[in-house]
Amino acid sequence: MADRSRSPWSPRIGGFLLAETLSAIGTFATMIAIWAYAAYRYDASPGEIALYGIAFTLPGVFLGPISGVVIDRIGSRRVLVGAKALGVVASLALIGAHSFGMLTLLSALHGVAGAFARPALTSMPPRMVDDEHLARTNALVGLTEQLSIVLGPVAAGIAIGAFGFKGAFVFDAATYALGIVVLPLVRLAPVVKAVDHAESLTTPWREAIAGWRIVAKTVVLRRVVMTTFVVHFLYGTALLAEPLYVRDVLERSTTVFAGLQTVFGVFLVAGGLIAARVGDRMATFMWVVGGVVASGFSALLYLGTGSLAVAVIGVSLWGVATALIWGPAHTVLQRSSPPSAHGRVMATDMLVANSAMFLGLGLAGVLIGAFGVPRTISGVALFVIGSGVALALADRRDHRSIEMPEMDSVGRRVEARQ
Repeated sequence: MADRSRSPWSPRIGGFLLAETLSAIGTFATMIAIWAYAAYRYDASPGEIALYGIAFTLPGVFLGPISGVVIDRIGSRRVLVGAKALGVVASLALIGAHSFGMLTLLSALHGVAGAFARPALTSMPPRMVDDEHLARTNALVGLTEQLSIVLGPVAAGIAIGAFGFKGAFVFDAATYALGIVVLPLVRLAPVVKAVDHAESLTTPWREAIAGWRIVAKTVVLRRVVMTTFVVHFLYGTALLAEPLYVRDVLERSTTVFAGLQTVFGVFLVAGGLIAARVGDRMATFMWVVGGVVASGFSALLYLGTGSLAVAVIGVSLWGVATALIWGPAHTVLQRSSPPSAHGRVMATDMLVANSAMFLGLGLAGVLIGAFGVPRTISGVALFVIGSGVALALADRRDHRSIEMPEMDSVGRRVEARQ
């Protein structure tokens, strides 16, 4: 008989995921509150406000190798507790922040907490549930982040309206603390160390880059991380392109921009629910590349035309496509890597995602200035589509070579040479 305590529908895991959803909403609300606080309290310029976003995301680039090692050494639960405790401190410290520099520093501290919390959380599902529930659980973990995109701005608005900017900071601290309280509810299976990998990690440096080495040596891991790079490069480009597209191409107000973001969030959540419903049938690399190709096409519809109606259709499809990538990609990464290295592999994937977003954001300014939003997005989207198709064809070719062994001139199977 199946152990219900190791399924995503158990009260313990359900309570944990609910707390993680609230924590993600609190973090998103705090970032919005920081940006708004800087704008109104310190009259910060757009460039200065962008510094907060950079300060928040840079730790995920620089601390990726370190966070993965720490997770695999002391366990994802302990790392998650430490990261959330740091989040509580950073959120409460924001209440007494009295300068622009202090806000920037505390944004970076939130980024450090996220650099450890995200790979710790995404490495937990294989130890939290049985393998038959892994794909569905990953989709539900992704849904916690997706709901924050929709509900985070709402929570920020309510907290700021009722209690001022500091109310959002207190709310975030409370949700971090709730996450710590519910963590003991989750029972994690012990990790069986893979001797072949563990024995090769003889120095801290080699251990830190083990995630990269495992990804580089394992074909399917390498391909999944490539998909992570191309879609996040697209996200980074779109991050700068979206407000410019609404202003310069559609010639609409910020209300339309906010509406399009809301549509994206709603369909992102809808896609997450679909992924959770379908479960293991989507946990394949071909589903991942399908989502990548769909992201490219939907970005073309959204930002590549001058029609608001087409843009609404495009942003809706993009939300669904984004959600359909998240769960299957993480499931493939977890199933294709040693359990003792899950922290480093998931941290490597996070590092690649953050780096790709930075690259996309940086190049977008140059490309949009030279070619405009529609042409830039069209070029990036075609790059994403082409990358997805190329990876799908390579994967299909590999499977064919396994299914159809090499034959000699008279039809006899040729044995592989040792």
